[in-house]
Amino acid sequence: MNAPARDDLERRLTELFGQRAATVTQVRQFDVGPADNRRTVVRLVPGRGLHPRWQNVGVLAAAAAVFVLVVGTILAIQADRSRPAPPLGTPTARPTQPTSASCAAPASWRQAITAGAFPVDAKATAVVSADGGTGDYLAVQGGEPADRNSQIYSNLKLVLYHGPRGSTIYTAQNSKDFTQADPTSAITAGWVAFAVAHPQGTGTGYQVMLYQRGTGTLRPLAGEAGQPTPGQKLVMAPPVIAGGKVYWLAWVDNHPESITLESWDLSRNSAAGSVAVPGATGLVGYGSGVALLHESVSATSENSPGLSNGAGALLPATQLDATAGGSNFGFDGTGKLSWLRHDGGLVGYASLVVGGTGVNYEPLTPQLPGIRPAIFPFTDATPEYTQPGVSTSAVLDLRTGTAVTLPAGVTLQAVVGDSVVFGTGDRSFGAVSGSAGLSQVPLSALPPVHC
Repeated sequence: MNAPARDDLERRLTELFGQRAATVTQVRQFDVGPADNRRTVVRLVPGRGLHPRWQNVGVLAAAAAVFVLVVGTILAIQADRSRPAPPLGTPTARPTQPTSASCAAPASWRQAITAGAFPVDAKATAVVSADGGTGDYLAVQGGEPADRNSQIYSNLKLVLYHGPRGSTIYTAQNSKDFTQADPTSAITAGWVAFAVAHPQGTGTGYQVMLYQRGTGTLRPLAGEAGQPTPGQKLVMAPPVIAGGKVYWLAWVDNHPESITLESWDLSRNSAAGSVAVPGATGLVGYGSGVALLHESVSATSENSPGLSNGAGALLPATQLDATAGGSNFGFDGTGKLSWLRHDGGLVGYASLVVGGTGVNYEPLTPQLPGIRPAIFPFTDATPEYTQPGVSTSAVLDLRTGTAVTLPAGVTLQAVVGDSVVFGTGDRSFGAVSGSAGLSQVPLSALPPVHC
């Protein structure tokens, strides 16, 4: 007798799971946060934005334990398949990991972080952008602020690293100025684009800055350092490099309906146009193009209807639709755009290949992701347990859905191609924190973690 076809076996197992699930009348719940379903603000990392990202910490339902074996079999069959991202609201099979999958970093991780460590010439360092294609990463560095309530390092500078070697590309001219850079689309082989933020009374003025790596020259592209005049077009947020151009959002007098997408052509060294994009709140670069993010944030919720096409190579409608409910968008620098997708209490890791038509999706064990982009195989997570007076952080291992608590004083900084940069000797200076050193570790030295 011939063995059943792979698809037929999967169908039968799925039907069996459905039949058994229909008999369940009670589902055990587990708590991953406050029972009132409020959202908790995550700490602000220097250079990551003026407002923190909100994350859901509600109560989620767990699948009944009697189905773990059946679900595990189905997931094993599907392990080497690409899963399309399901429509929002579609029930999704839970991963096979325990509902409280969280554990300490294994000895191999700790040894690799120690082996890859190197000192930096500053008391505090925070990686703000990385390019997996070139292997470069950008870090803001400085000293302890004179004011414990300040979120800006003293003697602030922006340093471009390749491995343990760094070169300063910007030094703040004012003690209140600070820098911001897009997490994954600020660096190319020839250029670095970032924003300098100048506090102005109750607001902030931005300047788009462009650094040419070949010549070591820095120039402003847009924005003003001084007090703006009424009706003046102002830069909203950090720029993005994509498709041979620098892009940024601008608006007039803080009116959402006046927002435009501005661009600068790198090859022609000139402005490349302005397009009206009312209501856009951010940009997501993916190498050959840039997408628009429309995100609304209130005191109790965060809602993202997904991305829309902005400029450059366009993404197909099917891929754009799958980004609904997305956060933590990031580009790996070579061809993959990825994000975390929130659907009620469910969280999943989604990705697409630029130039393709499909979307891969993997459900994750409920965890509390942080604010860094989801670049396979890691994003940051809120640690399950913390000790008073001890700096503790965690990473979400996207390969297994496991939250891994890092050694005290170690933080995830960025995924850079086939390596990961960690901060070492993490410390707090009142309202701001940073790392005393860095460690670059090959991904091969960080095997998947299962609790």
